[in-house]
Amino acid sequence: LKPTHRRARLRTPSSRSSLPPCMAMWQQYSAVPPSAGGQAPEGLAQQVKDLQRGDPNAKEQWGAYTASVGGGIRDPSKHTAEFLQSFLVQLQSGMKVDTTAESQTMSEAVKLMQRRSSSFKEAWRLFCADYGSGMNDPAKHDLAYMVKFFDFIGMRNGASGAMAGGGGGGGGGGYG
Repeated sequence: LKPTHRRARLRTPSSRSSLPPCMAMWQQYSAVPPSAGGQAPEGLAQQVKDLQRGDPNAKEQWGAYTASVGGGIRDPSKHTAEFLQSFLVQLQSGMKVDTTAESQTMSEAVKLMQRRSSSFKEAWRLFCADYGSGMNDPAKHDLAYMVKFFDFIGMRNGASGAMAGGGGGGGGGGYG
């Protein structure tokens, strides 16, 4: 028998379709936050690692959280279950650790490097063209974007060995 009535589906601000990625991933792990006493630190550490892999905001928040209250130790397996639980609850609640100062500092560093190195400036321009909709102003990008840029140039230099020669500014960087 088919039911004669349908349940009305309410759309609330907390419905999954309107959740930010970090919240949707959190719900993937549990409907309610696990208690720190009920879950091994390894399980909580894996949740934090998975969140970082899947959501740049969660990764940025983890970095800011560990910098402010975790002694700068970013490896989740090095923290207690209570510490990890506290971070996960804070992330789920939507509370954010302020990363404005960190982002501003990184933006200033990118601008300085653009002025000092034509290779760096070109690498930034190409990265922004490919991944940032052509927006070249570092102040318009978030911290996670700038970290991706530094990872990008680090991987390119690591693969080519361009940094091995050392030396001063203006040296070849092997960018594009």
